[in-house]
Amino acid sequence: MAEINYQELLGEPDMPNLMRREIDKLAINGENPTWVGSKMVLGNDAKVSLGRLVLPGESKLDELLRAEEKKKKKKNLYTKMVDGDGKVWELDFNYWPSLKRYVFKREWAKVLKKFGVEKGWIVQIWCFRSKQNKPCFGVNVVNPLN
Repeated sequence: MAEINYQELLGEPDMPNLMRREIDKLAINGENPTWVGSKMVLGNDAKVSLGRLVLPGESKLDELLRAEEKKKKKKNLYTKMVDGDGKVWELDFNYWPSLKRYVFKREWAKVLKKFGVEKGWIVQIWCFRSKQNKPCFGVNVVNPLN
């Protein structure tokens, strides 16, 4: 069995073409998505019953959110997420003060099911602004064994 180079997988990758095409339809004209970071999926992140993904703590999200969005940290921000296949999902995006981390919820369980995400997989995250000027995300899940 080949050894997995997680350092390489956690760096900034090229964005999948289908994701890029869909983001171009949703994003403010000419805006490029900003690389947020990667995360290795932990046990609880892969549980469909929990239906949430805790985002990396060292991400750039605080820099990318506007002041009024940061004020809503305790409430859900409804957002769109584009997966690596170009499918658009509706997610709840909020901040968990106890963890000092942002979290994706609502349809995340469906993303897990669609891709068969397991512990040890990598989630690659970009952020962009929609034409309605709301934060949205590109999220690609990668099986490191493929």
